[in-house]
Amino acid sequence: MPRLNSQQLSDLSDELVALNKQQFDARKTEVFIRMTQAEIEAFDLRQERISKIHVILGEHDAKR
Repeated sequence: MPRLNSQQLSDLSDELVALNKQQFDARKTEVFIRMTQAEIEAFDLRQERISKIHVILGEHDAKR
């Protein structure tokens, strides 16, 4: 994968912040109201994307 430019890094960082907030909100709500199957699937997809972003950012840092 080619090195990321500053805009790509900023976009990934913004996406990571938004996904983490959504995960936090989902966990907070789930304490009181069980997630539906669709919400569980969305939660899992967000978690997969968060993991992928961490890998991308980690590989980028390793290339420094």
